[in-house]
Amino acid sequence: MVEELTSKERDEIRSLLQPFLGDAGAEAMVTVLERIVAREAHLARKDIQDLRELSQQLIEGQRQIQAALLQLAQAQAHTEERVGRLEEAIVRLAEAQARSEERLARLEDVQAQTVERVGRLEEAVARLAEAQARSEVLLAETRERVSRLEEAVARLAEAQARSEVLLAETRERVGRLEEAVAQLIEAQARTEKAQQRMEKALVRLDRQVGGLSETVGGDIEDIAYIVLHDVLQREFGWKVGVLERSWKVWGGREVEINLLGQAHDPSQPNRVIWIVGEAKHNFTLKEARKFAHRVEQARKHLEGTVFPVCFCYRARPEVQDFILDNGFALVFSYGRMKMKR
Repeated sequence: MVEELTSKERDEIRSLLQPFLGDAGAEAMVTVLERIVAREAHLARKDIQDLRELSQQLIEGQRQIQAALLQLAQAQAHTEERVGRLEEAIVRLAEAQARSEERLARLEDVQAQTVERVGRLEEAVARLAEAQARSEVLLAETRERVSRLEEAVARLAEAQARSEVLLAETRERVGRLEEAVAQLIEAQARTEKAQQRMEKALVRLDRQVGGLSETVGGDIEDIAYIVLHDVLQREFGWKVGVLERSWKVWGGREVEINLLGQAHDPSQPNRVIWIVGEAKHNFTLKEARKFAHRVEQARKHLEGTVFPVCFCYRARPEVQDFILDNGFALVFSYGRMKMKR
C-alpha cells in the first residue's frame, strides 16, 4: 500500500532536486510529489476497501452457492427416492396390468360361455313357444273331444236304461270318463298357470302335450285320409287307394309314415304313384324339415313317383314357403291345396 512521504524522504528528494530546480523549484516539486503520493494512497485505500467488499460479496456468494449445492444435493436425493418409489409403482402397475389381462382373458372365456348359454336358452324358449302353440291347439281340440265324450256319456246312460247287463260296465266307463274329464280340467288349469311360470312347469307341460298329442294326432290323420281323397281327385283326377299309417325299414332303421298309400292316374295307367304324407295340427319348420328327410328316404326306397303332401289345420308363412319351395303339396283341413306347379 502506498504511504505518505516522511520528513526524511522529503529532505532527500529536495536535496536531489535543488541543484537542478533551486530551492523554490525543489520545494514545489516535493509538494507536487507529496500530493501525488497522497492521492495514490487515497486511491489505493479505496481500491483495498472495494476489494474487501468484493471479497465479502464473493465469500457470501460462495456461501450461498454451497447452500444451494446442499439444497440441490438434498433435492437430488429426494428425486432419487421419488424415482425409486416411481419405479416400484411402475413394477406394481405392470403386475396389475398382467393380472388385468389375465382377468380379461378369463372374462372373455366367461363371455363366450355366456353367449353359448344364451343361445341354448333362446333355443329352449323357441321350443317352449312351439310347445305352447301346440298346447293351445290341443286344448281347443280337447274341449271338442270333451263335448263328444259328454254325448257319449248320454248315450251310455240310455244304454244303461235299456240293458241292466251292461250296467256295471257302463258305470266303470263313466267313472273313467269322469276321471279323464277331471284330469283334463286339471291339465287346463295347470296350462293356464304355466303361462305365468313357464320355466317351472315346462316338464309337466311336455308330459301333458305328449299325452294329448297321441290322442288328437289320430283325429287329424283320420280327417286327412278323407280330405286327401277328395282333393287329389279334384285337382288331378287321381283315384286314391287306402291311406294309412305305416312303418318301413329303410337303411336298417324303422321309419314311421303318417300317410302312405298309392294313387292311380287314369291318363297314365302304368304310372305308380306313392302318396307320402304327414298330418299335423300346426306344422312347424322343424317338423317340415324332418318330413323332407323322410321324403328323401322314400324316393330312395319306393319304386315309382313319390308325391309328398303336408296336411294341417294351419302353418306359419315361413313354414308354408319351406314346404312349397321343396316341391311338396300343402293341403289344409278345409280342402284347399297349395303347390308350386
